[in-house]
Amino acid sequence: MMTVFAIAGCSETEPVEVDIDEIAAEVGLAPEDYKVHENGAIEVYSKVGTEQENVSWYQDDLSEPIETVGMLDGDAIIASAGLEPDEVEDSADTEGQPKKLYVINNETPLSALFSHSPNSIELNWYQFSDKPETTENSQQSLKDVYKLARAMAGREGAEAIMYLSNGGKYRSKPVSGYPATGQCNDGICFIHIDLSSE
Repeated sequence: MMTVFAIAGCSETEPVEVDIDEIAAEVGLAPEDYKVHENGAIEVYSKVGTEQENVSWYQDDLSEPIETVGMLDGDAIIASAGLEPDEVEDSADTEGQPKKLYVINNETPLSALFSHSPNSIELNWYQFSDKPETTENSQQSLKDVYKLARAMAGREGAEAIMYLSNGGKYRSKPVSGYPATGQCNDGICFIHIDLSSE
């Protein structure tokens, strides 16, 4: 953030008028790169932030039929979403219960990830827009997460992903009766659903 101040001496002087737009143009800022607040402060947007704001992120229109199967069976969720993960890793959650991590596409580091155990679910996706390829891969990551969320919770699941992908945050907000936490931060997004406390 950058702020412009007019310096006044001890004696009374005429106020100095500053053409902010002219100064911004001189330093290479376009009108969409900054905002002038009422108190005279100038907020300069970072280039990465501006690019991300200009991307129209995918929003599921619910036209593709996906059966809602609930949250208790990870394999049924994957099947209902119509996804075929490239990798499935077996492990255990913090309570010692069996846990599966589904990597939807291992050809890109921006693939959607789906983690499922009897105690919790986590969906991870990306919303990077620094290059055309990362934007394309991020859009696919987001589309896959919409499918998984709809398989788990129908329209409510899709609305949760839409809210988070547009900058919203969940702090123990229920999704299909289960408390969920989630947000996007610097292009990395997640939603965690606690199945152990309905």
